[in-house]
Amino acid sequence: GVFVADADAAVVLRLDAQGGVVGEIGRGLLRRPTGLARDAVRGHLYVADTTTHDIKVFDDLGRLLHVIGRRGSGDGEFNFPTHLAFAQGEIYVTDTLNHRIQVFAADGQRLARRFGERGLYLGNLVRPKGVAVDSEGNVYVVESYYDSLLVFSARGDFLMPIGGTGTATGRFYLPAGVWVDGRNRVHVADMFNGRVVLFQFLGGG
Repeated sequence: GVFVADADAAVVLRLDAQGGVVGEIGRGLLRRPTGLARDAVRGHLYVADTTTHDIKVFDDLGRLLHVIGRRGSGDGEFNFPTHLAFAQGEIYVTDTLNHRIQVFAADGQRLARRFGERGLYLGNLVRPKGVAVDSEGNVYVVESYYDSLLVFSARGDFLMPIGGTGTATGRFYLPAGVWVDGRNRVHVADMFNGRVVLFQFLGGG
């Protein structure tokens, strides 16, 4: 199945292969769900609840297991979290208005690392949105304010920017989401241009 966050209805919907609704999660518990990530091994669904400034973790039956974080700017705290990714046993959170990415152990109890800061330079996070991780641990972050895709190492070192504002190939206009598939192809949802832009990470370093 597929999980879809309906921010306005304040619920996560479970869809079948045909797009029909077969279940829902979080009604009455979520205020504005946006980002989703799933730990398929544990059967946990992570939901970024943006306006309550936390991450809610549900099991496959829709039971709330625990809540990660609260509003604030300290370690493990959030200011309008939006997008999530789960990779290599860790949960990545775009802490949008704290201008950073926070990475937690799968149980959410321990902050593994964080990176990013607000600033005027390429590689700074002014309005970060989508986040994704490839098989080598590289982290891709959509910087929507500068219409670019930023690539960081697994440790959080800034490696390179991709894109910039425009309609030409390899450029973005209000990008939002990013996803890495099993072949390390990076898909970027380029909203205002109405397209998905595809990059192939060649790896090797």
